[in-house]
Amino acid sequence: MSAIFKRSRPDRGLDYVHYLGDGDSKAFSAVQNSAPYQVDKMECCGHVQKRMGKRLMDRVSSLKGSVFTDAKGKKVKGIGGAGKLTQKATKRIQGHYGGAIRNNAGNLASMKKAIWAIWKHRGDDHRDCLEWCASKQGKPVKNVLPKFVVDAIKPVFEALTKDDLLKKCLHGGSQNPNESFHHLIWERCPKTVFVGRRRLELGFFDAVLVFNGGESERLKVLKNLNINPGHHAIKFAFGVDTNRIKRSVYGGDLDHIASRRNKSASVAPDDNNYCAGGF
Repeated sequence: MSAIFKRSRPDRGLDYVHYLGDGDSKAFSAVQNSAPYQVDKMECCGHVQKRMGKRLMDRVSSLKGSVFTDAKGKKVKGIGGAGKLTQKATKRIQGHYGGAIRNNAGNLASMKKAIWAIWKHRGDDHRDCLEWCASKQGKPVKNVLPKFVVDAIKPVFEALTKDDLLKKCLHGGSQNPNESFHHLIWERCPKTVFVGRRRLELGFFDAVLVFNGGESERLKVLKNLNINPGHHAIKFAFGVDTNRIKRSVYGGDLDHIASRRNKSASVAPDDNNYCAGGF
């Protein structure tokens, strides 16, 4: 990565002024130490969003043995579980946090206000809520958390609304296009299998071709090699591209998004060593 920044001036005559990466990536430190000019770090909004869910779950775990007093004066142990902060509620808060960042790109004050509106909403204060709040639609609000839970998760919101973090998210973008491109490379050259340089280069070039233009771009390569693709090859290539577009449109459908979220909330997380957003 650092080599790309080193050669940008002599080879390309330009400076890369921004770097979009993970919060836990060591690559930016290497770039900072080697780049001949100033590079500003931007955070991936998707990874920052996941921090909210991770830190809320960490908060639940750290307060597992703590005793609180609810509104009725009853002693309650911990802040997680039924009637308190559930996994489903955590997922919803995480999603609203990500939405507050993306929907207020370029405006730090509005972004902070929208994020704190999520915390206030859980405490039954809906003055700053937007259209996603049931109270704005004339419906009863069912997801209010007990006051001791709301107070317990406030430090998480304080940490994730700091100016130095949100300023790096003002662009409103993510690494999703990069990760999609990398997926195409790993399909052709799996990380778990050793491949030679020739296969790696061919796999990379083919991934670039398909990522930018779809399967049908391969037909142009064949023609440049004086190979005329047959009817079935043409039909297959355009069929793959058509199906990909259909899946993309279907994936953006609001009902399908809601279905995915409900399914995600109902699946227990596994104990993988790698945890996105866990930094």
